[in-house]
Amino acid sequence: IAGFDDLHFTGESGEEAEDFIQAVNKRAYAAGKQRDNAWIAEFAYPFFSRKALRWYEDLDEGIQNDWKLLKRAILAEFTGRQPAPSTVPSAAPAVIG
Repeated sequence: IAGFDDLHFTGESGEEAEDFIQAVNKRAYAAGKQRDNAWIAEFAYPFFSRKALRWYEDLDEGIQNDWKLLKRAILAEFTGRQPAPSTVPSAAPAVIG
């Protein structure tokens, strides 16, 4: 993609993951798309390569298509940062009747 030669994500380090998310966020903001999570996720896809691309291809489609979920998954996988407890689904309590 012309003008985006500096944007890539290989999955080699947590710092690279953080820098990639920030760069994608900046470009989305510049395009006026900062609230369009589907657009941002689609924009980011071509910049995954090597280890990050292999990891991305194994993700659920729902995560691939939603930047909010995708950036959380990137941080969890490549920085070791786990999502806040409020974002982790929990099992429903058993109903005893």
